[in-house]
Parts: sequence; structure tokens; C-alpha cells
Amino acid sequence: METLGKTFSQMKTYRIKLSLNSGFLTPFHADTLFGHLCWVIAYLEEEKELEKFLKPFKEGNPPFLISDGFPENFLPRPFSAEFNVEDPELRKEIKKRNFVSLAEFNHIREDKSLEELETIEPSIYEVTTTHNSINRLTYTTFTEGGLYDLEEIIVSYVSIYLKVVSESWKERVTELIEKLSNFGYGRKKSIGKGQFCLKEVEEFEFPEVKNPNGFVTLSNFCPSKNNPTEGLYKVFVKYGKLGEVFTYCGNPFKRPLVMIKTGSVFKTEGKPKHFYGRIVENIAPAAPNVIQYAYAFAVPIIYPEKK
Repeated sequence: METLGKTFSQMKTYRIKLSLNSGFLTPFHADTLFGHLCWVIAYLEEEKELEKFLKPFKEGNPPFLISDGFPENFLPRPFSAEFNVEDPELRKEIKKRNFVSLAEFNHIREDKSLEELETIEPSIYEVTTTHNSINRLTYTTFTEGGLYDLEEIIVSYVSIYLKVVSESWKERVTELIEKLSNFGYGRKKSIGKGQFCLKEVEEFEFPEVKNPNGFVTLSNFCPSKNNPTEGLYKVFVKYGKLGEVFTYCGNPFKRPLVMIKTGSVFKTEGKPKHFYGRIVENIAPAAPNVIQYAYAFAVPIIYPEKK
């Protein structure tokens, strides 16, 4: 498969549409999805294939980049959205929105002020469902204290954006996602949560903006040395856990990791690159070989200046 053979300026973008067949408990974050793809390789292929898969990422030459998953036809609100909005009420409304339409997203990328918000919002719901715990000795429910609640996210379709250096890498990633659909995604997949199917893969290009001098990230990321520092951004601490067989290793917890949040905007010197960030190594005390995907899926923008 090609990695260094193509320059990153030649990366092609695709939009992957997933149909959700159940509620899910684990958000579709790029790093979590990347980890799931690694587990598919670990289960279905030889160990050397996983090492080969991860090598270019560790070397700072990712052959593909994935975004977080978003409700169909919506994208995260860039944190520059309210920067030049004069109406305080509209500014408040914009800041309440987690997602904006594709048209609004591209409007913001061009550093144009939103005069109003579209009334349509994504059909995404959070529901609480109550479940019974099973006594594994008697295979019956507990008489007391056996109930527990799960916070589920309900949405019909999720879009994930993919950048690749070659057609072969596009096929590799979509094949892994297809195989992942047989396992399920995230927490409680053993009881039917996180079930999905791969509905569609289509070429997708974000409209070009003139003279971009910044980027908005469509994934949480950890900046690497010499990455841009001037920006409108939010950070959070991710308390990750190991998955699958590592769940039972005695210490499944990863080290806390400070990440920059999806929707953050940074100013660049000239035209932005396709990606920023890095792979974080030595993230799990109990599993030294485990890594954390922390690349930014960068989309060019015009960085806002006070008008």
C-alpha cells in the first residue's frame, strides 16, 4: 500500500455513511474508531499485519485520516462561528449549537458572519434505558439492587470523513469498517448496542476557500511539536480505558490525556496541511505497546480577524 509515495496534497476525501441499527453508548470519536479498526486486524489477521498497519502512523506519515462521526448532513460547530457576530442573542444561540449544517459550516469557513441559524437541527436523542443484572450463578435476576441505567444515543445515520493517500487505503479502511459492523461498536455491544451497517462510501470534497490561513479539526487531537498555537479552541482530559482482552489485564485504565476538542480552529502560516497532531505512545501502564490515535482531521478555513 502507498504511504510516502504520494504527497499529502494529493489526499482524496470520502464520506462514509453508517446506518445505526441500535442505540450506542460510546461516542464516535476518531481515536476510538481507529482503536476498533486495530482490534479487527488483531482478531482476524496476523500480528505482523497490525504492526505494518500502525508503522506509518507512528512515523508521522499517516496514510489515512478519519474524523469523528457526525449526524448525517451536519458537522461540528467551529469555535470561530460566533467570533464576528454582533447580535448578542444570536451569539448565544450559536454557542448552544453542537452541530451546524454543511452550508453553515462552509459559510463559517469563509469567515462570513452568520446572520441567522437554520431552523433544522440533527435528529439525535439521548435516552435512559433501565436494565436488569443477571446472577451468573442462578441465571436469574437479582431480587434487590439488580437494576441499572444506560445512557444511550439514538440517531439514524452517522457520517465519517476519510482522507486517504491512495485507492488501496480507501479500500482497506472501508473493508475494516465493514468487518467491524459484524462485531459492533463501543460499550455493551454484547447486548446489542452499537450495531450498524456500512451504507455508502462516496467521494466528498469540502468547497475550496480562497487563501486559507487556518484549519478547523473534525477530530480530537494532541498537537505535536511545531503545530500552530494561535487559535480558538477547547481542551478536555480523556480518561481512556483499554478494550477487548485488555479489559481483564488488572489495570485497564489509560493515562489521562489532554486533547484539543473537535471544532477547534487554529491559525496557520500559509495554507494548512491535511493533518496535525500525532500518535501518543506509552499511554497504558499495563500494555506498553498500546498507542492512542491523536491526529487532527484538518479542514482549511480563513482564520477570523476582528472586524
